[in-house]
Amino acid sequence: MTQNEFLAFYPQFADVFPAVVLREAVERANARFSDFGPDTEEARRLFAAHRLTMYAFTCLPEGTAVSAALLSSAGRAEGSGRVTSRRVGDVSVSCDAFDIRSARVSTALADLPETAFGLQLLTLIRLHARSRYVR
Repeated sequence: MTQNEFLAFYPQFADVFPAVVLREAVERANARFSDFGPDTEEARRLFAAHRLTMYAFTCLPEGTAVSAALLSSAGRAEGSGRVTSRRVGDVSVSCDAFDIRSARVSTALADLPETAFGLQLLTLIRLHARSRYVR
C-alpha cells in the first residue's frame, strides 16, 4: 500500500499529519500485515488509520488544525465494552470499560481497542488467527 492509496481510501487523513508520521504509519502497516489473504490491504489500511488516530489523540502539536470530522470518524471506541447490565423500564445499559491489562491481545497490539479502526482490525486478526499446522 502506498501513501496515496491510503489517502484515497481515507481522505480525512490528508493534510493533517507531518509527512514523516504518515510515511511511518504506512510503512509499519505494510511490514506487519502481509499474510491476510484477500484482507491484507484492508488490514494495512486499518492499522495505518489506527496509528494515525492514536497520534492525533496524543501527539499533534498545539494549534494543529484537526477537523472534527477526522476525530469523529476515527473516534475513540467508547461504549464498545461488553454489556454487563440492562434495564428496560426507563432504559439503562451498563458496559464494561476496556482494561488493557485484561485484554486478550498481544501487548504489541494492546491499543487496538482504543479506536474504531483498531476494533475493525481486531476482527480481521481474529478471523485469520487460526492455527496453520492443524488440519
